[in-house]
Amino acid sequence: MNLELNKINVLPVRTWSWLGVNDTSIQEAIPDIKPYTKNPVKSDGALLNNIALKSDDSDRDLFSSVNTGIGEEAVDFTKEYSNCGMSVRVPAGMNIKEPVYLEYNLDEDNPAAVELNHIIAEDNSEITVVITYRSEEKCPAFHSGLSYLYTGKNAVINLIQIQLMNEKSIHLNNIGAKLSEGSKVNLVQGELGGFKTINGLRADLTGNNSIIDINTIYFGDGSRSLDFNYVVNHYGRQTHSNMNLNGALMDKSSKVFRGTLDFKKGAEGAVGAEGEYILLFNSGIKDVSAPLILCGEDDVEGKHAANSGKIDEDKLFYMMSRGLDELSAKKMMVEAWFQPAISRIPYSSLQTEIADYVKERLSHVKSI
Repeated sequence: MNLELNKINVLPVRTWSWLGVNDTSIQEAIPDIKPYTKNPVKSDGALLNNIALKSDDSDRDLFSSVNTGIGEEAVDFTKEYSNCGMSVRVPAGMNIKEPVYLEYNLDEDNPAAVELNHIIAEDNSEITVVITYRSEEKCPAFHSGLSYLYTGKNAVINLIQIQLMNEKSIHLNNIGAKLSEGSKVNLVQGELGGFKTINGLRADLTGNNSIIDINTIYFGDGSRSLDFNYVVNHYGRQTHSNMNLNGALMDKSSKVFRGTLDFKKGAEGAVGAEGEYILLFNSGIKDVSAPLILCGEDDVEGKHAANSGKIDEDKLFYMMSRGLDELSAKKMMVEAWFQPAISRIPYSSLQTEIADYVKERLSHVKSI
C-alpha cells in the first residue's frame, strides 16, 4: 500500500520556506497492514497483574484534546490502521519498580506494526516502559507508533524507545503528553536505524512544577534521513523542560531538527533548555536545525545550545597517542558520544545490544 502524509512535523511558527523546515511530508510504498500476530510483551506476568494492561483505546476521552508532534494526519492514520499497542494505567500511589518491556520484531510474516499506546500514571505513581523496534535483515518493514502519555499529580512516567531497524525500513514515532502538577516525564529515544525516520513529540506542561526531560541519540549513514519535531508548551508556573540530542551523521545522510520551547502566558518562573550536539563526518551531509523559543510571559528562562562539527582534534590526538589508529579512535569516539543516553536504559543487555549495533554499523566505515 502507499503511505502519503502531508504537512507533518509542522514548526509552530512558520519561517522562510526556502529553509525547508516548516514541515515535512512522506510518500512511500509500505507493506500491507495486517494483524500483528506476535506478543510484544516480554515482562513477567506477575508484574502485569499489578497494573491495567490491555490493547484498546478505552482512555481515548482523556486524550481527546492532546495534540502530538507529528500531527493529526499521522494520528488519524495510526488510529485507522492500528494493529498493536497497549493501554497501561498505574493506580494512584503505586511505584512499579520493574520496567514494562515490549519488543516489536518485524519480519516477512509481520512486516508492519501500527502501534497505539496509552500510558497513564495516576497521582503519586511511577512506571517505566521500554519499547524496542527491530526488523529482520533485508525485510522492508514499517512501523508507525502513536503514544499518549498522561501523568497525574506528582506522578512519573519513564519512557524509553529504541529503534534498531534495518536500512530498508520506515519508522514513524509520534507522542502527545500532558503533565499535571508536580509530575515528570523522562523520555529516552534512540533513533539509530531505519531508512527514513520521522519523530514528533508535543508535551503540554499544564501543571505547576511539572518537568519533562528528553534525551535523544541518532545516527545517520548512507542515505538515511531523519526528521524531528519536538514541541514543549509551558503552561504551569515553575515548569521545567530539557531537550538534549546527541547525533552523528556521515556519508549522504540528512537530518532536520525542530525544537520549540513555548512559554505561555501565566507560566511564571518556567525554565526551558534545548541543546543539540552533532558530529559531522562528510561534506555531503544535510544537517538543518531550527531552534525556536516563544515567549508569552516575561518571567521565564529559555536557553538554546548547539554544536555541530568534526571530532575534537585534541581528543583524537590523545587517543591516537595511546596506540589507536585514526579510524579506530574516531569510531570509539562515536560510540562514546551516545553513552550518556544509553546509560539511562535499565537493561544492561539492551545497552550492550545498542553498543554492538553501533559498532556493527561503524565496522563498514572505511574512512571518517
